Amino acid sequence: MSWSGSFSQNYVDPQHLIEAEQQIEVFMGIITQACHDKCIPTKYHEPDLNKGEQKCIDRCVGKYMSIQTLLGEKLRHLAPGNDPQNDSFQ
Repeated sequence: MSWSGSFSQNYVDPQHLIEAEQQIEVFMGIITQACHDKCIPTKYHEPDLNKGEQKCIDRCVGKYMSIQTLLGEKLRHLAPGNDPQNDSFQ
C-alpha cells in the first residue's frame, strides 16, 4: 500500500478545518448554555452537581447530539450533487 496515495485522497483544506472547529465551538457553547439553564439552579447548594443535575445534563446533551446527528444526515442526503455511493465514506 502506498502512503502517498492515501494521503492525497484524504486531504482536508486547512480553511475548512478551521471553519469546522469554529462551528463545533459555537455548537458546544449553545449546548452548554441551554443545558446549564435547564438543569442547574441559579443558586448553587453544593460545590458539585447532584445526581439529578448530572442525569439532566447527560440527557440534555444526548438529545442535542442526537438531533445534530439526525439533521446532519438529512442535510447530507438533501445536498446538491449527493452521491449515494459516497455515503459510506462520510
